[in-house]
Amino acid sequence: MNFSVDLAKVAAMGNLSPYSQEAMDAYVRLGLSSEDRLYYQLVSELSLDSAAFMPGRNLCVEGQPVSEAYVVRQGELEVLSEGARYRVGPGAVLGLAAGLADVPHNMTATAVTVVTASVIPIFKALKGIGSFHPGLRGINRNTVMRILNLNAVPESLK
Repeated sequence: MNFSVDLAKVAAMGNLSPYSQEAMDAYVRLGLSSEDRLYYQLVSELSLDSAAFMPGRNLCVEGQPVSEAYVVRQGELEVLSEGARYRVGPGAVLGLAAGLADVPHNMTATAVTVVTASVIPIFKALKGIGSFHPGLRGINRNTVMRILNLNAVPESLK
């Protein structure tokens, strides 16, 4: 699977509210992909804090508990997971599925360049999911289970 974000198109959005009619029109006019739109919506979320990580700093370490997830805004990371090594950049989401399932990180992600990321506290994400419509909670639960290849529903998502 190939996931990428066209940062030039996202930057052309300016500071539009991501759910406004103006933004909806701009998504079409600029030809933003679904990945571009999701990235724009996540980085436009004003309630999330930002953090910067210097090269060599680990954002997550395999086997360690997850307290925060990260949406990469800028920079590049090297990820080691199940023996595979790959690079990720803007738009990558690290630790969210594991945090929601209350399981340890399944990867180690290390900043290769200076990385800026939006920070999602897992306790807030779980609290928010609790208020979702049951159908949306089910979609979230199934998505997390697929990402992590889980056979049983995690207690945190029941």
